[in-house]
Amino acid sequence: MFRVRVMLLFVWFTAMIASQTGAPVFAEQSPTVKQCLEHPEKCQEDKQPAESSGAGKPSSQAAAASPITVWDVFKLIFATLFVLLLIYGLLRFMNQRGRLLSSRGGLIENLGGTSVGTNRSVQVIKIGKRILVVGVGESVQLLQEIEDEKEIKELLSLHNQSLQQLLEPNAKIFQLWNRLIRKKESSPSGESSFRELFAKQMQEVARERQKLLKQIEQKGTTSDE
Repeated sequence: MFRVRVMLLFVWFTAMIASQTGAPVFAEQSPTVKQCLEHPEKCQEDKQPAESSGAGKPSSQAAAASPITVWDVFKLIFATLFVLLLIYGLLRFMNQRGRLLSSRGGLIENLGGTSVGTNRSVQVIKIGKRILVVGVGESVQLLQEIEDEKEIKELLSLHNQSLQQLLEPNAKIFQLWNRLIRKKESSPSGESSFRELFAKQMQEVARERQKLLKQIEQKGTTSDE
């Protein structure tokens, strides 16, 4: 069910992007030679608006040729990350809700299944603490009840691993985003780093000057002796 909701969210986001694009505009066709010979006044009327529109073309082209700014790229990246975070939050919510409902007694949880023909499948379901294998076709039939504790634990662990694999790519993106934010907050600004570098350079220059003065003084004392 949550996969259907995620697909609907993608469709809605794509529709929002498509709605921002403008509809194509088709220019009016110029009259043919035959029409100009039959109706010369029509060609003269069409020539005057063409000249006036030609004078205003450079301004419209200059307005249409506006480049994409850095702010537009930043907004696009932010919108993409926001959608990914929404999908991640939705998956986490559905996963937690499914686990919460399955933890209560008397509720049914589908652990997985496979198709064995047209309108026929084998499903593994959990009812309370019992694991049942049922066949679904024209009717529902109980095929087997799993009573081995080790096998039950293996099935539950495989089911949990499949849920974690669905959330793992979005979790990595979320962790990467958190690292970038923390790195940006912890890293010093450009102005403070420049000040620190300038102070270090000044200290090194002062040290080199003191060394040169000491060497000159030592040479002066040796020459006097």
